[in-house]
Amino acid sequence: MLFLILATLASAGNALTMKFAGSRSDNNWALLLFNYLAATVLSALSAVRSGLAVAEVAPRVWWLGLVTGALFITTFALLQLNVRVNGATVSSSLTRMGAVIPIVLSIVLFGEYPTLAGAGGIAVAIAATVLLSIPKGGVSQTDAPAPSARRLLIPMVLAGGLADTMSKIFEANCDPAHEEAFILMTFATAFVICLVMLLRAHEQPAPVDIACGVMLGTFNFFSTDLMLRALMELPAYLVYTGFSMGVVLLTYAANALVMHEKLSKRDNVAIALVIIALALINLPG
Repeated sequence: MLFLILATLASAGNALTMKFAGSRSDNNWALLLFNYLAATVLSALSAVRSGLAVAEVAPRVWWLGLVTGALFITTFALLQLNVRVNGATVSSSLTRMGAVIPIVLSIVLFGEYPTLAGAGGIAVAIAATVLLSIPKGGVSQTDAPAPSARRLLIPMVLAGGLADTMSKIFEANCDPAHEEAFILMTFATAFVICLVMLLRAHEQPAPVDIACGVMLGTFNFFSTDLMLRALMELPAYLVYTGFSMGVVLLTYAANALVMHEKLSKRDNVAIALVIIALALINLPG
């Protein structure tokens, strides 16, 4: 449970850093580049410290890392595309729905069935996610997706959900001793793709891109590493639900306490649902 709590804290830090960077940087590819550069360096240092023998790593570990890194970038690219054609509010809100995918797949593919109370908690968590995904004040004409563009939301949600599921696929099919190789390949792949995209865009990174990117990469590395460790100890449905809802809860709390953002009645109801869901999921069977 400690790994899950720490992973949630790291991911919440990532979300808050991204929000801070978003108001000060328009160069998303540069921000991502230094994010994945920092995460790759930390992953390499972790691999060296653990004495990882590269020659002993099974090929499927490298392939899983390659696919995961590509899914990370695909999700981001699809989010950017959807922001342009479907609006920022709808697109950003719908990304939360991707959290349901690894929960469902962990039950269907790996037979990790929750208890009755846990199933109720997952249902409440999904309800809270849907509630939080409804844009405040409704959807404006600008953000309302055109019928022909709505189909682009589906691959965005699927890509994000599958990217989250890859950690469970690694845990179920690979040697835990090769965790560092999987994480290193994931971040290195994402870094290389970002480098290509930045060079194609002919954009120069600013100091704020570098600083925020390094901070994001640090949070990103620890969040991914700790999430994998949590999956090795706890059922996937508990990890994914607790992680997703915990990040939402911490982010909203930080926005209210640190950034002094006012929460609506709907936000408060959703947060209450999150707390109820977490309590149900953690009830013993």
